[in-house]
Amino acid sequence: MVLAGLDYLEPFIVGIVDAALAAQSAAIALESLGLGFVYIGAMRNHPEEVAAELGLPPHVMALFGMCVGYPDPAVPSGVKPRLPQDAVLHREQYSATSQSAAFCVYDLRLREFQRAQGMTEIDWTRQATNRVGTPEALHGRDRMRDALRMLGFELR
Repeated sequence: MVLAGLDYLEPFIVGIVDAALAAQSAAIALESLGLGFVYIGAMRNHPEEVAAELGLPPHVMALFGMCVGYPDPAVPSGVKPRLPQDAVLHREQYSATSQSAAFCVYDLRLREFQRAQGMTEIDWTRQATNRVGTPEALHGRDRMRDALRMLGFELR
């Protein structure tokens, strides 16, 4: 049986969304058991090398890793604040104005958190911009199309 539809972008996107939803469900379950976790997006920095290390077959790639363990109660840490709902939830129509205002509020809140944690203070909006400001800032992900082809994906 030939599965010619697998060469299109849509099934690839569906697979990425499904993997992210499954990971988030696992994260919620882990937290309910008292475990901590962190996603490792750097798996996409060198996808061919990661695939080789994990022994993945063609047409398979690691989207992210997930480290799981019990948090050390002796090491105090705060919970990083998340973007406010106004920044990510739009009702009926997208509103750049309310989103921009929410980003400003979040920048202040994040700086307060960073200060309390002894971290370098940098606005979230600056961090987000820095991640996509140059191809070098993508840490190898700027060549993702080539990497996917090397892993056997022929996306149309």
